[in-house]
Amino acid sequence: MEGVVSVAGAVKAEITVHPKNKPKSVTLSEAKGLKILRFAQKDTGSYVTLNSRKTKKSGPGLAKILSFALFAALLAAFLAFIGGRGEYAASLNKVNAWNKQRFDDFYALPPDSLDLVFIGSSHSYCTFDPLLIDGALGTFSFQMGMPLQFPDATYYTLREILNRQRPDTVVMELYWGVMSADFDMKQADTLFQVMRNDALKEDYFKNVFPAGSKIMYRLPFARFQQELLGYWNAKLTGCAERTFDVSKPGEAQAGTEYYSDRGFMHCDYVITPGKRSWANQFNGFDGAKWTFSETQKKYIGKIAELCESENMRLLFVTAPVANASMEIIKNYSAVHERVAGFAQSLGVPYLDFNAVNQKERLFTDENFRDDAHLNYSGAVIACGYMEGWIKEWTKKQTTEPATE
Repeated sequence: MEGVVSVAGAVKAEITVHPKNKPKSVTLSEAKGLKILRFAQKDTGSYVTLNSRKTKKSGPGLAKILSFALFAALLAAFLAFIGGRGEYAASLNKVNAWNKQRFDDFYALPPDSLDLVFIGSSHSYCTFDPLLIDGALGTFSFQMGMPLQFPDATYYTLREILNRQRPDTVVMELYWGVMSADFDMKQADTLFQVMRNDALKEDYFKNVFPAGSKIMYRLPFARFQQELLGYWNAKLTGCAERTFDVSKPGEAQAGTEYYSDRGFMHCDYVITPGKRSWANQFNGFDGAKWTFSETQKKYIGKIAELCESENMRLLFVTAPVANASMEIIKNYSAVHERVAGFAQSLGVPYLDFNAVNQKERLFTDENFRDDAHLNYSGAVIACGYMEGWIKEWTKKQTTEPATE
């Protein structure tokens, strides 16, 4: 008798029954070269030989496939929801709204109408008010500083400026806090949200973004994670305060802050006691341990090359931080010397307000909105000093760099 059976769902075997008397005890052997399973049947004495041949294992069942598909769909929906909430949270950020207003105003300017442009981080737009500068210099200027902007993004900002304007002078603010890391996706996205130049965005994305950040940026739940965390933290804190009738310890600031004109941020807040001491961001900062990113050096150098190729004068300036902060910072001179030396190597005049303030005491803590940014009273002082410095270097008509 012959036939075919399935063994363990994975092996098909041809069966041959041998009606011969064999021991009634069960035996199992595998012949050399052939897989032969031999079973002696206790009742009949006959035995069965199975000449097995392997077949492909059957794939996962339909139920498993459907379960996986359902899980993937739910996960994708959840991540899309998280990304959407993050984008919504970003839209509520008033700093982002002010930054958009800044760029909208820039794009509305008549072509080739600017004489002077300021670029850099938030220290730039809190320090240099075009209305104050223009009143003294007789120029028409614009403030294009952006929150937390790294020199790599500043370079692309300047390239976009030059697509529409040809200023005589570019003032680039240099803050050491944005020159120590090679890349920050958040500040890049801040620029992408407002810049109306897809080709420049693509160039930035291709040449500046690290490989991992390119992937993260394409995923909204990762791209907006900072905004989302801040949004949820505020929501949870507010809920806890209402539920348990408690308040989070903090220091209220009286005053106003608003977008003024031509990119400048007007603010009359005054630094709080906490920001002067325990809540100061520079606690533990040691200038001797500060690192100057080679990547950011490269883009500062590219800005210098771009200005030279376009026959524009470039000036470097470091805006002041609060006096209380300078008392906390260790070895600030190490930061100053490295930045000043780099500026000199590029042949660019450099003004460090912190070094000047240590000598001349231009500012008091009352001139600062927090531990690192001037309020309007401080901006008036800084712009007055800056006007004189620009006039001095205009008069000298020299290519030799100067540092202060």
